[in-house]
Amino acid sequence: MRMLIWTPLNAAELQQAMHGGNVGPAALVPVQSGTVLLPPPATKLSEAAYMANRVRKIAGGAALAVWNDAAALLYLFTTTIGRASMWGSREAVLALSAEAKQSGPIGRLLDRSTAGLVDLREKEKWQLEAIDKLTALYPKASRKAPLERIRDFHNAERAIPDFFRAAGLPEVAQVAELTEQGRADGVLQPLEPPRAQMWPLAAFLPLMVLTALVTVLFRIPPAVYYGVGAVLVVSLAAVLVVLRRQLVRTKPINTVLPVIPVTQGAAPTD
Repeated sequence: MRMLIWTPLNAAELQQAMHGGNVGPAALVPVQSGTVLLPPPATKLSEAAYMANRVRKIAGGAALAVWNDAAALLYLFTTTIGRASMWGSREAVLALSAEAKQSGPIGRLLDRSTAGLVDLREKEKWQLEAIDKLTALYPKASRKAPLERIRDFHNAERAIPDFFRAAGLPEVAQVAELTEQGRADGVLQPLEPPRAQMWPLAAFLPLMVLTALVTVLFRIPPAVYYGVGAVLVVSLAAVLVVLRRQLVRTKPINTVLPVIPVTQGAAPTD
């Protein structure tokens, strides 16, 4: 499975803004139309969507593509996340979604319960809405060719490169193709997935139980227990924010947000 995010902002500005805003880690690939971001391996769909939405707020728009050999998903961020354009059979789309979300049995069951959403890609309103978002994101994009590619949703092979090429973004398509070949893996492997340590959440319940026991043993008024609980919630939230900032803002910019130049016909290189 592969992921990429495209945004119209140039790489230098985006790198500075992402580092200052603690968005990432990711590899940045400068292209003529802006920048392509390559999330690290093991990035969840929710984490990539969060990153794309933060990039949208910085750059004014972003597109998130997720694909494998059998299916593809494309989210166009102009305001917030909306409907995805999908390619592949229903089973292949559901399998890709589960893989991207890193879903467990319950998550897969929930996906199955909403499988009817896949059928909505056949609706003209759904298709035209995607094209409207594309042209809002990239005004130079043509409408006819990308719409034809969206409507050819049973043909998942090369869906993401074909869509970007049809939209007039050939360099983005090229980066997608190079990514499929694994040509950026050497740069992406050292990057951590964009998630903070979650031990503060795991510590919350034991701390609340301990507080409850102390309250009972020493006959402390219940109001104190609820007050301590509120303090714990605020404190753990603050710890999560601090841990999240350590992912990007406190590390060297070129380590967590490396820029990979790409020349025509060449692989991403250092």
